[in-house]
Amino acid sequence: MMAITPPDKSPDRITPGKPLEPTGNPVTPGQSPAGFESYMQGAAQPKAAPAPLPAAAGGPTPMEVARGPSISTAGLSLDTVLAQAKTAQDSLGTVGKQLNDQNLKLKRSQSHLVRQKLGDANSYIRAAGSKLGLDLPEAKMPPGLSGISRFVAMINDGQDQLAQVQQQLKKMSAHNDQLTAGEMLSVQVKMGLAQQEIEYTSTLLGKVIQSVTQIINTQL
Repeated sequence: MMAITPPDKSPDRITPGKPLEPTGNPVTPGQSPAGFESYMQGAAQPKAAPAPLPAAAGGPTPMEVARGPSISTAGLSLDTVLAQAKTAQDSLGTVGKQLNDQNLKLKRSQSHLVRQKLGDANSYIRAAGSKLGLDLPEAKMPPGLSGISRFVAMINDGQDQLAQVQQQLKKMSAHNDQLTAGEMLSVQVKMGLAQQEIEYTSTLLGKVIQSVTQIINTQL
């Protein structure tokens, strides 16, 4: 019997001189593939800058105030620190008025934040006073004092400290007493930080009062 050879199922062998089957668009010698050119053109195009975020309406937020402005070292003098102390004292007065607003309804987390900010502000004021030769001990709060009453007591303490700072600065200016550049810068930074904490508190209270007022007006 004649042996039957099974069909060859292996891939076609590449024989010399047999042209390869085309797999895509033909490539002209000396030119780059069309896909490569389009890719390079796309890579060369500058990417569009992201659109700026919309500005928040209704003034700065507490977080924006927390960042604070940069503190300049130009024109350092006792008068500039005296102006800082006066501004901080006025800002504490504003916070005191906000605390007495009938529409102020603080959440527990907000109360904790106000207490922390006012405490930090008073600490910075004491640190500035110590650079001026003042001993400003932390006021002892009456036992059982909490809530708005505690915040008002902390504000009164801060204003008393600032009054002593201003009195000391006027005394030093009258006697022509000067601080070193390093001491003056330290006092200015401490007063700037105190003002920053006070402004944060004022902004937070203002937002809370505004929100509660809007809710009340909507219900009417």
